[in-house]
Amino acid sequence: MAVSSPSRLRSVNRRSEGPAGLGEPAFDPVGIVERFARQLRTQERSPCTVKQYTHIARTFLAFVAKPLEEVSLRDLERYREHLVLQRHYSKNSVYTTVRGLTCLFRSFGLAIAEGLEVPRRPERLPRYLSPEETHRLIEVVAGSPRDSAIVHVLAYGGLRVSELCDLEVQDIDLDHQILHVRSGKGDKDREVVLDPQARTAIERYLAVRESGRRSSRLFPVGPVSVERLIRRSAEAAGIARRVTPHMLRHTLATSLLAGGMDIRYIQKLLGHASVATTQIYTHVDTSALRTAYERARPRY
Repeated sequence: MAVSSPSRLRSVNRRSEGPAGLGEPAFDPVGIVERFARQLRTQERSPCTVKQYTHIARTFLAFVAKPLEEVSLRDLERYREHLVLQRHYSKNSVYTTVRGLTCLFRSFGLAIAEGLEVPRRPERLPRYLSPEETHRLIEVVAGSPRDSAIVHVLAYGGLRVSELCDLEVQDIDLDHQILHVRSGKGDKDREVVLDPQARTAIERYLAVRESGRRSSRLFPVGPVSVERLIRRSAEAAGIARRVTPHMLRHTLATSLLAGGMDIRYIQKLLGHASVATTQIYTHVDTSALRTAYERARPRY
């Protein structure tokens, strides 16, 4: 069964007054999605989450074609089966969809989605750059103060791309070499140490920026622009793999762990809610694993 188009979503299955004057609310999928989006913004969810969850809500409503109050657990299970068997969704995509649907029903005071089983996501090792590749990436953008500052903040601060785009000028404390991340993932604030090289890159950018258009945001760009910048810069640096801003976050964590930094400090720096999330990097540092093995290997 194919998911309905947006045009069908606007007209599908509208209900009017029922028999004997019993009022049955009209099915208004567009209104539901708009109300859901407002609630997500009120909760200060990230723009990426709002966009992703509203898309999930829109496609689900087009599929089920009934008010949320009438949706059964079987409807939800049938939709998940459709995503896997007809749309060929990956486990990660199904996981995100279930989370989005659970949030949708909770927002309207309904608990039916709580019974929908969340698939276990496959654990994949994070992809990261080598020190030499990271150096080449930084060198490629050296001619642009703005691009250089962006890459330095990502590579030395480990920020998520949404956090970088939300940074304001007042969040940079050059005197104390601290960068304040406001309302990061999970609506948590944190402080990030500003590496001397990142500080120099930011100062250089600010000196040029002051002569241009003023803005409260440090980098008045969007996530898509940053992703495009990193991808093109990596290509210019001769890095064969597809590079994303998030890879620089993984690169920092891996480098700090290899350098002997306590994993609890790495957790705090990255803004992970649990150290269990940070522990994945212990599986990445194969050099430390090899050294430990050499010390303890059996002598048959």
